[in-house]
Amino acid sequence: KDPKSGKELSQQEFMAVARPELAKIPDVKAMMQDLSSRGFSSGRGFPIEFTVQGPDWDELYVESKKIMDMMEKSGTMTDIDTDYLLGMPEVQINPDRRKAAQHGISIAAIGATVNAMIGGTKVGQFPEGGHRYDIRVQLPTNINDVENVKKILVGNTRSNLVPLERVVGIDIKPSLQKISRVNRQRAITVTANLKIGASQQDAMTMIQTKGKEILKPGYFMATSGSSTAFADAFKGLIFALILGIAVAYMVLASQFNSFLDPVAILMALPFSISGALFALAVTGQSLNIYSFIGVLLLMGIVKKNSILLIEFTNTVRDRAQLAGTGGDAVGALIEACPIRLRPIIMTSIATIAAAIPSALALGAGAEAYRPMAITIIGGVLMSTVLTLYVVPCVYAVLDRFRKRDESRIKVKEAFKRVGNQNLDID
Repeated sequence: KDPKSGKELSQQEFMAVARPELAKIPDVKAMMQDLSSRGFSSGRGFPIEFTVQGPDWDELYVESKKIMDMMEKSGTMTDIDTDYLLGMPEVQINPDRRKAAQHGISIAAIGATVNAMIGGTKVGQFPEGGHRYDIRVQLPTNINDVENVKKILVGNTRSNLVPLERVVGIDIKPSLQKISRVNRQRAITVTANLKIGASQQDAMTMIQTKGKEILKPGYFMATSGSSTAFADAFKGLIFALILGIAVAYMVLASQFNSFLDPVAILMALPFSISGALFALAVTGQSLNIYSFIGVLLLMGIVKKNSILLIEFTNTVRDRAQLAGTGGDAVGALIEACPIRLRPIIMTSIATIAAAIPSALALGAGAEAYRPMAITIIGGVLMSTVLTLYVVPCVYAVLDRFRKRDESRIKVKEAFKRVGNQNLDID
């Protein structure tokens, strides 16, 4: 709970409170992470995760540092980190080809001597107890001292021994704890968290745009981890949304035996999506995978109100035509809408009431339940209100292009001409 207001904090709010407190600890770099998001990818599980790839390690770190500084200045990301970690210092021996040639020493001789003296060389084996053991010859362990390394003698083509320090340059630099590669390219992974209210899609778009301007030729960025999983999941969900609308249209067209009635029924979908986005904005939720799944659920939920209305309107029109009292669209809508108003409101209230507990959830898994429930509540509420006005208007407009009644009359006349007077075609 918030010590000042006593309000129950969400996970993101608690991370924002704990982050500056942990930063006060000397020599500690604290990184916060939402563990609930780790299941979406094989990476480290951060919402922002990408790799900077290139040929040279030193330049690669410089380029990735530029991008990290840009991310810090953007104000939308925090906990910016990288897997580029330096470990223990190591002694790097770099042969000087010019000096080696002057002393008559080949580069291969330098490598073989350093390898034999420091790493040791196998000179034989001895058996004992049914096992064979290697015999290795190397200098004592104190060779790790740089001064002793400089005193190693290397033979030249004139059978002379030359101190190693005369033909090489010796540097002491921190070594990398690990060397990462992606698609055979040296790569540094950069991760970050989003600040409260920031969009993952906007952050990744900004990083990719700015990264192309910052990186040198030969160095490039590639999304990975949760960022890649997020993009792939949204592509799949968008495809499922489009496919669901197409399948719903085909099913409704077959059930209503009309190409126009499904159009009027599906007009409720845009209003449900706008209501869902408005509800997410009001409650401070983002359009993530969970809320998008709620949008998919809306596609099946909100159509029921339109189906109830259009189906009963067609029934009223058919009944009026049989009675010979007209059966026009406007008159049928005026009669059908008040009758279907109560069932539509009752089913919508039941759906919203069922989603309210999940929308108010604060316990484990609330990060998944709340966006989905809020999406359903906002979409159903908006579609219910607007369906009662928009769908009848669209139905009345599309009725101008309707040919179902003319087709029925022609079919009846055709049966009469063949003498089947008792067959009633509805």
